[in-house]
This record gives sequence, C-alpha cells and structure tokens, in this order.
Amino acid sequence: MKIKHLLISLHLIFFNYGLHCQKIVRHIVYFQVDSYTISADEKLRLLNFITEESLKDYIGRVYIKGHTDSDASDSYNQRLSEKRVAAVIKQFENTNLITYIETDALGESSPLNKNLTSEEKKLNRRVEITVEQWIPDIVETNGTIKDLYKMLEQEKQRNCIDPNRDTVIRLEQGTIIYIPAGAFKSDNNECIEIRAKEFYKTSDIIMENLSTTSNGRLLETAGMIYLEAATKERILDLQPGKEVTILMPTDELRDDMQLFYGNRDHDDVMNWLSDNAPALEKINLPPGVGCENYPFDNIADDCVRCKLFFCRFKRIGSRIAGTFSSDKRTANREFRQCQRRLRKNRRQNVVEAIEQPNLNCQELDSLFEKYGVTSKRELIEKMNEGIMKQYGVKTLEQLADTLRKIKMNEVEQRLSSGYVSQQDLRFYMFNSNRLGWINCDAFGRIEGPKVNMITNVPFTPQYDCKAVFKDVKGIMPGYGNTGMFSYNDIPKNKSIWHVALKFENDQAYLSLIEDKTKENFVIPVFAPMKVSEIKEQLKVLDR
Repeated sequence: MKIKHLLISLHLIFFNYGLHCQKIVRHIVYFQVDSYTISADEKLRLLNFITEESLKDYIGRVYIKGHTDSDASDSYNQRLSEKRVAAVIKQFENTNLITYIETDALGESSPLNKNLTSEEKKLNRRVEITVEQWIPDIVETNGTIKDLYKMLEQEKQRNCIDPNRDTVIRLEQGTIIYIPAGAFKSDNNECIEIRAKEFYKTSDIIMENLSTTSNGRLLETAGMIYLEAATKERILDLQPGKEVTILMPTDELRDDMQLFYGNRDHDDVMNWLSDNAPALEKINLPPGVGCENYPFDNIADDCVRCKLFFCRFKRIGSRIAGTFSSDKRTANREFRQCQRRLRKNRRQNVVEAIEQPNLNCQELDSLFEKYGVTSKRELIEKMNEGIMKQYGVKTLEQLADTLRKIKMNEVEQRLSSGYVSQQDLRFYMFNSNRLGWINCDAFGRIEGPKVNMITNVPFTPQYDCKAVFKDVKGIMPGYGNTGMFSYNDIPKNKSIWHVALKFENDQAYLSLIEDKTKENFVIPVFAPMKVSEIKEQLKVLDR
C-alpha cells in the first residue's frame, strides 16, 4: 500500500514538472571604473538580449542585480550599484518585460573573486540579469500568431547615406526624409544605412500587427512610418541637438492631426502616445505650374542657384544675423529675390499637363523660400520619380503625354488602393529628434454610445483579432481580459471589417467579415489559406 502511494506521489511530481518546465537565461552588463553609464557595445548586446527575450511567451520573473568592485567605501559602492541597476532597467522600459522585473543592489558584497587585480575587478563591475522562462508543455501546436506576422510583415526599405552630407530620401510610397549632415556618428565615416517602412494602406497596417489606439482610445490615422539607422555593428540614435525632417503624404489635411510615437505593450499591441511630440505643419504642395504671372526682374549676372533641396538649412545663421544687422537683412532679401528670378526662368519649361488650376502660389513659394528649393521643374521630377518609373518614361513631357491617356477612373482606383498620386501632393511635415514608430493621428470622430464587444475567439498565442472601422481610418485591437478576444468601449452599432487570424501547426487561417459592432460578436469558421492568399484577401480593406 505504501509503495502504491509512493508511485502516485512520484507521478504527480513529474506531471506538475511537465506542466511547468523552467528554463533560466542569463545576461551580464559590464561597466567602466566608477561609472554607471552603459557603453555603446554593452548597450547593443543588452538591447539584442531584451529584444530576443521580449518575443518569447511564458516569461516568469526577470531578476536584475547590481554589483561593484571593492574600491571606494561600502556606502559609495552601494549607491553606485543602485545607479547601475537603474541604467539597465531604463533599457527595459516600453517592453513587455518591464512588469516582471525584480531588482537588488548588492554593492561590493557579492564578488566573483578576491578583487586583487584589475581583471578581477573588471568582472565585478557588473549587472546580472536572470530571466525565468516557464514553458508549459501542454501547448502542443507548432507556431504562434507572431510567426504568421513575421511572414506578413513588410520588408524594410534600405538607403545607404554619407553621414557627412545633407541627404534627402524619398521612400516608395511618397514619404520624404531630410537628414542633415552629422545627424549620426559613424566610425571611420562608414556608410549609415537608413531602414524604413511605410504604412498608408489599411492592409499593410494589419499585416504589420499595427492598430490605432492611444491608451485604449481610438485614433484615426493618416499614415505611419518606421525609421531606424544602423551601421554593420549597431543601431544608431540621432546625435544630441540633431533632428530629421519628415514629410508624410496625405489625401486630406486636417487641423486636428497630431504626431504620435509608438511602443508595443505586454500583449504586443502598439500603443501610440503624443507626449512631447513635435508639432505638425500642413503643406499643400501640388508640384505644378500656374504662377508665371508673378513679377520678376531680370536675373543679375552674380545670381547663383542654390542647388541643395534643403539648402536653406545652411542659411539659418544668416537669417538670425539679419535680425540684428540691416546689411544682413538686405543681403538676405537680395538672395531671396535672386532665387525667385531663377525659379521664374525654370518654370517656363514645365509641362502644362501637370498644371493644377487651384494652385496656391503664395503657399508654394513660401515653401520654396523656407527650404531653398529653386527649381520647380527639378522638384516635380523628384516627386514624380515613382510614377515616371512606373510608366517607363524619362521626361516630364513624356509623362504628361502618358497621363493624358489615362482615364480618370483608373487614377481614382489607384488612389483608393493606397497609391500616392504625384498629381496633387499634400504633406504633414515635422522635425523629430528620435526615430522608431511614428504616426500621424487624430482622436476618433465617432461619437455615440460604447459597448464591450466579446468575440468567440480564444485569447491564446495562436490567435489575433482586429476591428477595422469603415467610416474612419481607425483600427482597434482585441484584448483578452475575458479569456476571449474582446474590445473595450468600442463605438456601438458601427460598420466594421472584422479581421481574425490564426496560426497553428504551421498552417495560417483567416476570418474576414463585414458586420456591425455589438456586445456578442460571433466569428465564423476560419478558412485555411496560404500567406499569399491572406495578403490578397486583405486588400479589400483598402477600398
């Protein structure tokens, strides 16, 4: 009888261990003498570690312990270890690991050795990170929804730039980025790779696992981008005091648009926040003609064209000096008049077919003045590179002839599918001292009663759900506070596309239906699909 009880006890022990198999992962951050600043190399290693751990499910606790060598007093080393712990924790902010962290600052009390040599002391100037991974073996499926999103996500656009020169990059969907010289520090003046993604189409937003909420409140997006800069070895931050200028194209200019920066929460949902975000400037820039009647004098012999697209940035000092010096003001005024006259001469050759009848000449020339654009034809060519390449033409005259042959409904079709037309460009413009996820948004205009909408989709790592509003460009993510995917305070009785994705045993599934928001939302049976078929099905969201 005792043997039977013993066997039952052993069986229960092994059964419980199988349900809660534990794996321990460790990482150490080393510090310089008497310092709590993380070096660039150590920071890169730490960020790579955090990124890798953030992608894993079933995280237990994260223990962060700070240490010092034996130099200085006990009290001083205690404070130094606390500061080292704080520096490491800062790198965990805005990740799903931050809520699992437990800390301890041990000063010099737990050395790895006797602290007799510089090498021994070097090993003790450390912060130890231990991550518990609890992996229940009852999960028998191969793959999670994160694996599907990796297959659906957009490839990064890559541009290699000289960090010592002003650079203008035009991305595939019309985003323009101005990067001033010295914005990034590069060892040995090596190439800086600018990596970017653009999200102006709803289908692209869904496939990147993005949504449009700020602390649960619905936003309406005018477009999102992702930016990063890197060398071969590491990701770069903008240098202190440096900013990039970004122009994001839009088909509607709204006064209530704001800039938001994004970070994913513990459920991998993108949360957009506008705290300390720079102001947006609206630009209505049809790159055409129609301003030939402006009064211009003959061009002086010493009038030289300012060649750089954003060359006025280099004249900021002269503008400031003009505040205090009448001579400088006169010189600046003559410079502006010179550039206007040059633009006038160039305008004569711009093709009539790209003309916009409602061109705001004052607004256009104001932009020219502000950023030193002196050739409208060159500007048009730059902005029309994508569409010229699409139609296989090399000149504006050839493009104009081609555009005359295109029916208006074909143009409208391209616009509705998210293609950024070059015929009538409008931009939101801003300066940013940080990269990452950036979004032009306004708080949702949908009014009326709200409802908590609960679906029949289980909240597990194999599923994801999103509600795409049809009347506004807003997307709400589903949460799992009920055990099922649900939406808190969603506007009631509004027309939506509901997108539900599933990835299980290396097979992708999609449920895509039109309906109205309500308390109980039933999802029909998921249809198995190839990744290419899901991409094609989601295009309906762009209409």
